[in-house]
Amino acid sequence: MNKQSRQKFMTIFNDMLSDRQGNKALEKVLQVKEQGDEVDTVVVEKEQSLNMRLDQRNLLFLKKVEEAKQKIINGTYGECEDCGDNIAQRRLIARPTATLCIDCQEAKEKSDFGNFNKRRDLSTKKFKEEGIHDHIIEKPQFNSLSEIAFESVVDF
Repeated sequence: MNKQSRQKFMTIFNDMLSDRQGNKALEKVLQVKEQGDEVDTVVVEKEQSLNMRLDQRNLLFLKKVEEAKQKIINGTYGECEDCGDNIAQRRLIARPTATLCIDCQEAKEKSDFGNFNKRRDLSTKKFKEEGIHDHIIEKPQFNSLSEIAFESVVDF
């Protein structure tokens, strides 16, 4: 990764950090506590719960941004943590905190989420069976309810 790209990503990360921290300070200033009935109390509690979850996600994101900035300083930004290859520039622009190349990320997701038996081929809008038979299968299309055969579970 050249010096210009490193500077560009460092600027992006600095902007992300300042935006996230500035928004959080503004939210705390705008928070107003009001008394109300039971429904209002429940709504406030739900909002507080959601805000806590969002704060946790925000902290995790800010940690990833700081780690990416440190990688830029160390000169390792844009290298896949698994295979050591360069992460594609397009991937880094789409997801600046990416630590894996697209191939390693897909392999990780497949192992994390189990074996995917079916995937949808968006170009043909058909399902693709993965595994033993690597081919596209047709899913039936119905135009009306009368075309669908139902089996009764109740004897008349």
